[in-house]
Amino acid sequence: MLIYLFCCFSTHPITTKIRSAPALIDHLVFAGLTEYFRSNMTPKNCGTVESIFGTTLNPHAPVKDSEGIKWRTCGGSSGGSAVAVAANTCLAAIGSDTGGSVRNPASYCGIIGYKPTYGLVSRYGLIPLVNSMDVPGILSKDVDGVVSVLNVIGGHDPKDSTTVKDEFQPVDVSVSIHPRKIHVGVPREFDIPQLSGEVREVWKSVMDTFKKNDIKVSQVSMPHTAFSLPTYSVLNCCEVASNMSRYSGLFFGLRSEEEFSAEQLFAENRKHGFGKIVRQRILAGNFFLLRRNYMKYFAQALKVRRLIVEDFKNVWRSGVNILLTPTTLTTASLLDDFLSQDNSLQDFCTQPSNMSGCPAISIPITLSKDSLPISMQLLAPNFSDEHLLRVSKWLESKVQFPFI
Repeated sequence: MLIYLFCCFSTHPITTKIRSAPALIDHLVFAGLTEYFRSNMTPKNCGTVESIFGTTLNPHAPVKDSEGIKWRTCGGSSGGSAVAVAANTCLAAIGSDTGGSVRNPASYCGIIGYKPTYGLVSRYGLIPLVNSMDVPGILSKDVDGVVSVLNVIGGHDPKDSTTVKDEFQPVDVSVSIHPRKIHVGVPREFDIPQLSGEVREVWKSVMDTFKKNDIKVSQVSMPHTAFSLPTYSVLNCCEVASNMSRYSGLFFGLRSEEEFSAEQLFAENRKHGFGKIVRQRILAGNFFLLRRNYMKYFAQALKVRRLIVEDFKNVWRSGVNILLTPTTLTTASLLDDFLSQDNSLQDFCTQPSNMSGCPAISIPITLSKDSLPISMQLLAPNFSDEHLLRVSKWLESKVQFPFI
């Protein structure tokens, strides 16, 4: 089995020795994994294009003109893992999903991207970005590939107190699921003006696919969705500021040669060791955590997060056991366009599930008129991963996506 390993790079190569491998890699090696590699990622799990070995390029639909070849964004931060799978270099890949960092690149690259329930897979060995939302995710070209990896890495880890202690039951997607056991909810708040027309049409076509197969589809409301992205942004920056403080250069991270004073050493280490996006989030997070701002921003964001979690619980209580939304608002844009446009809504559809902890998966459905993948996202109640993956396998068989 050939699997690509998510590795969080700084803006400089990591020179410190790794004392132990991540827990999920230990599990995979014990199960018979013989080869694994690191893929090109963005610094400290942040961003999309700011990678140490250059920008990772999406293999789908590059544009040729008089200036040469123009490539498209592959999404982030686990874009390297997504490209490795999309380019047929491996069976599966591991990534880190904080607000859509596995599902977003999976959507742009036309593959499966799965985020397990928070606590189902050990985070031990994962570079921490947002402890309360980080989840190791799996990327593959089919649901069976996802399941084969999940059944190895899932379960309690004594080194990670956030993993559930219940015995992990292997997922079996070979069992067909009766249509009457599926109730699909379509949240109206996800249909925003920024959603492209092509993605909206594919969304409707997937609804019709469910309906034609006698699966109940209902429109539901999640009233606090509009506040989810600002809430996620505040909490993300606050936890980033806290987690990145350990990279002083004394015990972790890049060590600068400037040692005139401790203050100068820390400043130089973080100036050269952190990318632009990481520094921006640290500055914003420290601003939100100032004594005069703590209640106004951080504490308020925690309250809104609780309301968002309640939205999910209310939907599950209504009998809905699958939510259907787009994964991304648009298809993958050209890199030049991506760098010049506002990407603040990039994670609009994906980050709510990280705040609620529920499992989610991105499934490629079809190609756009520009031959770019369009994917849909399925979500399920916490720890209903087997149900989610069974429905995903069923949908996968119906759409027959044309992989490259």
